[in-house]
Amino acid sequence: MGWTVTFDSNRRQLIQERTRSATQSDGTCWECLRHTAVGNVLWTVWEVTPAAPKPPMAYRAPYRYIGCDLMAPGRKGEGWGYKDLCESMGPCYYTCPLSYLDMAPVANAAWRDQVCAWHAARKRKVDIGDVLIFEGLAIPEVKIVSKQGRRLVGEYGGCLYRIPPRILAKVVDQRLAA
Repeated sequence: MGWTVTFDSNRRQLIQERTRSATQSDGTCWECLRHTAVGNVLWTVWEVTPAAPKPPMAYRAPYRYIGCDLMAPGRKGEGWGYKDLCESMGPCYYTCPLSYLDMAPVANAAWRDQVCAWHAARKRKVDIGDVLIFEGLAIPEVKIVSKQGRRLVGEYGGCLYRIPPRILAKVVDQRLAA
């Protein structure tokens, strides 16, 4: 729903708090198997072991899920805050490490497809002279005219456009320079 803001923590302390394994009073155990922060998005893989049931209730097996905590500094005088999400909510962030997808069962296949597309776009090789054809953008294609590391500049209709790496996920075809 909303954001939770701490009053006395910095980013590092918030990450430590959000990845601490714990056992609840009912005996349910929460264990953070892996975590990484990509910018201000904290990705985690959790294993939850439900408390031992009392007879005649059936045994409940442990389960895993991928967590996504958005982090931001609070206003003046406040510490850092977070908004916790999980894969099933379909967060609009796709920087989750690919290895995390293998650690938890699928809760949102469409989101996982976007994560894979984001990682594939980061690996896309683009050279000067290549023409990138997009889907779902106002500009249907650009010809790459400048490249500095991962920074690309493309030309379409006589205008120059910066092409950020996240836009490469929208490429549906690529014509290589001759």
